[in-house]
Amino acid sequence: MFLKATVSQGKFMLRQKKAWIVFYILLAMVLVNFVTNVLMFRGMDSLAMYQPMKLLLLSWNKTMSGGDLLLGFLQIYPLLVICPAAFSLAEEQQSKEYILLSARLGNMKYRFSKLLAVFGVTFLIFTLPFFIEIILNCLAFPLNAQGDLSNWNYYDPTYIESVNNYLFSKIFLMSPYLSAVLGTILFGIASGIFAAFTTAFSSVVRFRYRIFLFLPIFVLLNLTEIVSSILFTRGMGFRLSWYHYCLLYNDEPKNLGYFLILMSILILLTIGGMYIGGKKDCMS
Repeated sequence: MFLKATVSQGKFMLRQKKAWIVFYILLAMVLVNFVTNVLMFRGMDSLAMYQPMKLLLLSWNKTMSGGDLLLGFLQIYPLLVICPAAFSLAEEQQSKEYILLSARLGNMKYRFSKLLAVFGVTFLIFTLPFFIEIILNCLAFPLNAQGDLSNWNYYDPTYIESVNNYLFSKIFLMSPYLSAVLGTILFGIASGIFAAFTTAFSSVVRFRYRIFLFLPIFVLLNLTEIVSSILFTRGMGFRLSWYHYCLLYNDEPKNLGYFLILMSILILLTIGGMYIGGKKDCMS
């Protein structure tokens, strides 16, 4: 029953216009990036060509050469990640539809099936366009190309250090394509967690205007950047900003333990928030 309710709510969210609008925005950005790469690198010798996966929209390596589209995407990401599904609980609370659904499914079952559906829908929307780009790049560019947009030599100590800072560095050395797939999945999982957290937040704190639900994740993601800038300048040996962990081929120094702890805390807060919101409704 729980799984059926989750699938049913997920299908309903996927039929909403806002979900498709975000999907098409991401797909449009992916296609613009792909066409730009094709026009920029057409006719280039395969020995001098850059590794196709490093040309992806999610590739931090793109900032070495024309990364305006990626930087623009990072600016609007906190808004896009909320739109497809995270508003669903708040909308049903305002319309009072949640009372009927809670009565049919049970309050906690309704809420946690909603939470899982929000995660699943957001994950799909924030992975499918990027998987399409991976396929397109594999078809359009030579698969044996190994170049880096920094134009460093393979044996340059700076290049070796930068590769070692990749989140999936060992997998990248075995297969750049597998590392791109895993990195895209990680990006989708993180996006799903961010959306689910916003849904849980709306379960605990109810706003008259849903626009305020953009604030929690917007503040959280920007806070990681602010704290990272302050601490890194004071000698911390790794970066804290969220995108250093969620983007592909980011060569900034990282601490994987920090990232896992942060995401674990976010998951616990999400589950706890949804449980508290459900209990509060039961008592009211």
